[in-house]
Amino acid sequence: MPYFVVLLEAKPGVEATQEQRQAHLDHLASLKEKGALFMAGRFKDGSGGLYILEAKDPGEARSYADADPYVKSGIRRCIVKEWDRVY
Repeated sequence: MPYFVVLLEAKPGVEATQEQRQAHLDHLASLKEKGALFMAGRFKDGSGGLYILEAKDPGEARSYADADPYVKSGIRRCIVKEWDRVY
């Protein structure tokens, strides 16, 4: 199954609340339970984070990303790209 990188960039001047962060983490946990989440993490500089999904196609990957509470609430800009795992 193909891999997709979901890049979440923080929007300047917009901070996530603890409630939004927990909802985001719950979303990632549900993706993990489905077997769709490969790995996830945040950038140490606070500029956002990324996660890598396994999905059947770009549309499915985009639907997972668009369902992320950070994206739905508009506090993160989202980019989804297919990723070619080499190792």
